[in-house]
Amino acid sequence: MAYSPLINSLDETQIKSVGGGGAGGGMVAAGVISGLADMATGFINAQRTKNAYKFNRGMMEIQGRVIRLAADEEIKNIRAKAQSLVSTQQALYAKAGVALTGSPLEVMFDTIKNAELDAIFTGINADLGIMSTETQAGIYGMAGKSAGYDAWTNAFKSILTMANKQYMRG
Repeated sequence: MAYSPLINSLDETQIKSVGGGGAGGGMVAAGVISGLADMATGFINAQRTKNAYKFNRGMMEIQGRVIRLAADEEIKNIRAKAQSLVSTQQALYAKAGVALTGSPLEVMFDTIKNAELDAIFTGINADLGIMSTETQAGIYGMAGKSAGYDAWTNAFKSILTMANKQYMRG
């Protein structure tokens, strides 16, 4: 028999009337326990999924920052190499006694112009890469939120299913 004074004060028909006894009561209890277990599992899985998406989002944000840092370094290297080349050109022209006008000046100008175009394109490519990682990070963020909503939706679905089964049993 039960160990609760409240349960002990009820007779067998009262216990059965609230679903605490007989085969029907056991089925109800099993259904409720199964539904609650499904809901708990759903919430646990949803939290794991949200955490995974949150982690992936963070990784994409870090990747975007790494792309920017790498591009900035590459742009700095492009400009340094161009400056070195222009300095070498100036030294060679000076050594040869050539004045820095006309064609020699145009060659040096083209060197600088091409280096700046390389720097601009490197920056544009970095921006595109960053936009891509930001987009993916946003997708991960939305998917994580959705996973949380899915847990609640499934929980309410389980509750409604349990209620419907109880209703259908009479």
